[in-house]
Amino acid sequence: MKIIWSTAASLLLCASALAAEPPVYPFQLALASPVALVAPEHSINGLRLNLLWGANENVNGMDLGLINYTAHNHRGLQLGLVNLVGGDLAGFNMGAVNWTGGQVSGSEVGFVNWAGGEVAGTQDALLLNVSRSKVSYQFALGLSWAEAVEGGQFGVVNRATKMTGLQMGLLNLTGELQGLQLGLLNIATEKAGFWKVLPFVNASW
Repeated sequence: MKIIWSTAASLLLCASALAAEPPVYPFQLALASPVALVAPEHSINGLRLNLLWGANENVNGMDLGLINYTAHNHRGLQLGLVNLVGGDLAGFNMGAVNWTGGQVSGSEVGFVNWAGGEVAGTQDALLLNVSRSKVSYQFALGLSWAEAVEGGQFGVVNRATKMTGLQMGLLNLTGELQGLQLGLLNIATEKAGFWKVLPFVNASW
C-alpha cells in the first residue's frame, strides 16, 4: 500500500511540474514588446519576426528584426540592428551591435561585439570586440579586447590579459605572452627578461 501511495504521489508531482512549465510557440510576430502575438515570458522554437522590438525568454531558430532581445538562451541565427542575449548564444548573430551576457558557441559579427562569457568561436567587428573571458579568435578593423586569447587576435589595436597564440596589429598589448606578437609596437608586460616592449616582433614561450 505504501508503494502505491508513493507512486501516486510521484505521478502527481510530475504532472504538476509539467503543468507549471510555460508553453513554447513556433512563431512570434512582435511590433514592440509586449505588443506581440506571444507574451515575453514565453519561448519560441521556430521563427521570430520583430518589427521594432521583440522580447522572449528563449529562442531556438531564426530571429529577424530591428531590435532582438532574448532574456535567457538563444540557439540559431539572429539578424538585426541590435541583438541582445541575456544568457548563452549557440549559433550566429549579425548586427550593428551584438551583446551576449553569457557564453558564445559560434560567431558574433557586427560593428560592436560584446560577450560576457567564453567565446568558443569568433568575434568579427568593424569597430570593437570585447570578451570578458576566454576567446578563440577576434578580428577587428578597430580594437579587440579579451581577458584570455587561445588562438589569435587581429586588429589595429589588440589587448589581452593572457595571450596564447598570435597577436597581429599596429599595437599589440598583453600581460602574459605564450606565442608571437607582430606589429608596429608589441608589449608583453609580464614577459621574463628585459625586452618587454619591442617593435615589429615579440615572442615568448
